[in-house]
Amino acid sequence: MAKYTRLRYDVEKIPIAELVREILAVDDLEGLAASDAPATRETDQSTDHHKRFYDRFDVITPAYRKLAQELLGREAETHYLQRVPTFRVHLRNSVAVGDWHRDRDFGHDVTEVNYWVPLTRAFGNNTVWIDNEPVHAEYGDVIVFDGANSWHGNVVNDTEISRVSMDFRTIPRASYRPNEKKSVSFGMPFLLGEYWDIP
Repeated sequence: MAKYTRLRYDVEKIPIAELVREILAVDDLEGLAASDAPATRETDQSTDHHKRFYDRFDVITPAYRKLAQELLGREAETHYLQRVPTFRVHLRNSVAVGDWHRDRDFGHDVTEVNYWVPLTRAFGNNTVWIDNEPVHAEYGDVIVFDGANSWHGNVVNDTEISRVSMDFRTIPRASYRPNEKKSVSFGMPFLLGEYWDIP
């Protein structure tokens, strides 16, 4: 069985990287400065880049929702969507996610599906690894995988560029069960209107 599925979207019609460059006030996402030390699970969401992204997510919301609806197609009627995607910055000399993990180990439902959206080139040691294999991807690719049950993470980025991406999850509406568990990245309850939304 394949570890993931690769989808494509039109970056001219859905220019997410361009919007992220605007929010971060940079000309080149791949040129983000290297880190002084690898991030940890406690610090991998706390850079200035993350703060800018989340503080101004309203700039990206229309493009994000358009992308999600295009990728989901008819499944949009039967699934819930992560309301705000998770932003990842894999700086040189650092990691984008502090720990290797399966999402189910952090309270996610086993029926969730992950959509990984690179906004730069992703290769070698700057990319996401799924079941111990690096995923090579380009801007315009979307990698769909079973993050709830597959081991995934990353290694220290020793390439010549920084990698920027975002990812989001969907869950079948039939599988959704309200609970008080909270996401690791945001401390947000896995509830409709909080973590989850209607596409």
